[in-house]
Amino acid sequence: MGKRAGVGGIAVRPSVIATEAADGRERETAPLLSAPSRSGLGLAAARLFLGVLPPALLVLLVVARYLTGKKLGFDYKPLWEASRHVLDGASPYPRPEAWALHDEQQFVYPPLAAFLFAPLAAFPFAVAAPLLAVVELAATGLTLRVLGVRDWRCYGVVLLWYPVLQNFLLGSITSVLALGLAVAWRYRDSRRIAPVALAALIAAKIFLWPMLVWVAAKIFLWPMLVWAAASHRWLTVVRALGLAVAGIFLSWAAIGFAGLGSYMRLLDELSRLEQWKSYSAVALGMALGLTGGEAHGLALAACALVLVAIVLVQRQGGEGADRQAFVLAIAAAFLFSPIVWTHYLALLVVPIAITRRTLSPIWFVPLAMWASYGQSDGHLWRVALGFSVCAVVLAASLRPAWRLPTFGRPVAMPAAPLSAEAAYAAHRRGG
Repeated sequence: MGKRAGVGGIAVRPSVIATEAADGRERETAPLLSAPSRSGLGLAAARLFLGVLPPALLVLLVVARYLTGKKLGFDYKPLWEASRHVLDGASPYPRPEAWALHDEQQFVYPPLAAFLFAPLAAFPFAVAAPLLAVVELAATGLTLRVLGVRDWRCYGVVLLWYPVLQNFLLGSITSVLALGLAVAWRYRDSRRIAPVALAALIAAKIFLWPMLVWVAAKIFLWPMLVWAAASHRWLTVVRALGLAVAGIFLSWAAIGFAGLGSYMRLLDELSRLEQWKSYSAVALGMALGLTGGEAHGLALAACALVLVAIVLVQRQGGEGADRQAFVLAIAAAFLFSPIVWTHYLALLVVPIAITRRTLSPIWFVPLAMWASYGQSDGHLWRVALGFSVCAVVLAASLRPAWRLPTFGRPVAMPAAPLSAEAAYAAHRRGG
């Protein structure tokens, strides 16, 4: 049963295709064994929603912004102006007062960021903003490429994430930071590449806690140094920290240390004005009724626990310890920042790509941010949504052993041809 009689009466399995050669003898071609495949309709849907929809949506959003007069680069405008200021040796910083920060159009990064993006400042803003958007788009693709993701559907779904699209439209630098994280992970054992990548990350994104002195500054991505130290990459830590400090010092020296004395007050005032309407742990605490100070305290405590976990995971060792510590360092960075905007969640592409290089449900979790696009405005459900998206992605990335289903695509795989003797033996076994 289930056999097909071939020439000469030999039964072969249905997957074996018998042909008759010119000499009259039976020859068997190599069968094709397919991986579990979806229907033709399902494949067409995947191509439509993950291949056609992402670029179409991107073009539509860009056209819509220009038609409504918003254009590209709202977040990039302060950085573009700051680059021009630092090239003239002037201070790019506003006064550390509420009236000077009310419209969210002020430069608050370290001056090194302004120098790094100075080449774009040579162009008019109307040209520089689209150029930066192209850079952000390329950085997103390179992030996946560097982390070894080859499944085209993953690229498609990432381009549907609202945080990634917002980063592209507003001209933030989060996609570039994600690429830096990817490079730091991919070349974590390199004594040349890893220190430079980590130094650029921690020097480009700094937030200072007002109650701490400069040397105890709160750096958004500095927990990556804890990960490197816990994994006994001490030379990487020393070089990265040295390069970061040197970069910050020299860039500030180039503008005569303008704004350095008031920088801590500037970030303190910025946090007070904006943290409540973001998606940070501090925002969640405030939405639950805590004061700003209480929410900060709980966020710091949670971050400290995660940092301890990084050290413990590396000390215990075992398979995946380095990856788990890296993901925990990213979690610590989110907990430590009093302000987490929607586009910060574009960083989540890194932990997902590290643990799952083919399409699985976890790639779709950040799509939930379409329900709360823009700022949270202090609404509990919106803050909780953004916080939950981070928590789910990071937790799943910590435990890749969780049996999440994957969405396979049909792949033709040639198998070795069966000889006549093998086909007959299979017939006798009932195969």
